[in-house]
Amino acid sequence: MAPHPDTRMAPADFVVVGASHKTTSTSLRDRLFVAFADEPAVLSALRNGGFDQAVIVSTCDRVEFLGYAADPDAAHRTARALLEMRLGGESFEPHAVYALRGRDAVRHVFAIASSLESAIVGEAEILGQLKDIHARARSVGTLGAELDNLLQKAFSTAKDVRTNTAVAEGPLSLANAALHSIRNLFGDLDDVSALLLGPGEMGGLMLDHFRQHGLRHVVVAGPSAERAASAARAHEAHATTYDELPVALERADLVIGAAGTGQEIVTTAMMRQAVRARRRKPVFILDVAVPADAAREITDLEDVFLYDLDDLEVIARSNQAARDAAAQDAWEIVDRHADAFMDGVAERDMGSEVSDIRNHFEQMRDEVLAEHGDADAAEATRRLINRLLHHPSEVLRAAARNSGDHNAIAEAARQLFALDETDRSDDGTPPSGSGQGS
Repeated sequence: MAPHPDTRMAPADFVVVGASHKTTSTSLRDRLFVAFADEPAVLSALRNGGFDQAVIVSTCDRVEFLGYAADPDAAHRTARALLEMRLGGESFEPHAVYALRGRDAVRHVFAIASSLESAIVGEAEILGQLKDIHARARSVGTLGAELDNLLQKAFSTAKDVRTNTAVAEGPLSLANAALHSIRNLFGDLDDVSALLLGPGEMGGLMLDHFRQHGLRHVVVAGPSAERAASAARAHEAHATTYDELPVALERADLVIGAAGTGQEIVTTAMMRQAVRARRRKPVFILDVAVPADAAREITDLEDVFLYDLDDLEVIARSNQAARDAAAQDAWEIVDRHADAFMDGVAERDMGSEVSDIRNHFEQMRDEVLAEHGDADAAEATRRLINRLLHHPSEVLRAAARNSGDHNAIAEAARQLFALDETDRSDDGTPPSGSGQGS
């Protein structure tokens, strides 16, 4: 019986297409940002353009389309086109947009969940963001079994990293150093009013840490009303925009700079006016943005206390070598989980081949029984063996004629049917009936 032609498509695969703080500026990511209200339309476009399953990861550090696609090339083209549409059709700079698939995509997702791809390695906010993204995708029906499994494995990988490495200790030590300095100025945080600039991950980490220690009054400022509202929802805070910053600074005891736009959002003149309006009530500015959000000359103003990451490093006395070692340990865990995940995917894919072979053999058995139902068992099984071996024998003979010294198909056949294991008995001697003399 001639084999049926193979009309199956290339294997489906995981795909990631996006831009991050490593490849683009903050201003460009602001334009790419997908607001909560826009997600359904973008997800629909992804599904119509080649993604069978999809989620959108849109944070201050990255805008990525992550999914599972039967045609990864089509999915890649669709995702890139959608990103360009958000720029009004502008082309990206070289290497601004990356596209990953297969194990590279899996490893990337695991690393994001483990905070190894964050601007501040070890921050915890991104894991919560991914879990929210996962829940939203499930509610709108764009999360299939494969993508759900990938994200669940990413969450368990992140837990493994945080449990078994010191990668999360660096940001926490900086947050504790900042908390100590703020308390030295204000005492308890219950009556302190905080202003967060930009939804940066390090700023979010600091804010969450201060919240755990009594901070209650928070306003989040963003470059647009949409960005500010999105960040404010995440932190259960009020929202404002950079245009309204002068008024917001007059009301803020604690200013957390986390935008990193490359421009001075808080100027010396702006801060001088705010201090005057506050009647010299002190202000603590914690600038954790890279590049800085606040002008360095602000340190010359009275009643203003400006700390940046370098200042916190000195206070925390962090050991950079220890951080690097912890990050290396974390990457090893991510790689191990990525390998295990891909092995599982390969085994599940091969399960369909095993099923096809079994069905093929069952079909041949049914044909033999239908054609020779009156034959005894020995005759029926002989006919079945002949039929089962007919096509493999033809392929092996053709391979022997065409392959020269190295016959990969013959080697594969010996491995598939364990021929090198079955031609000897357990004690290493040829089995009885092998044709050797007694």
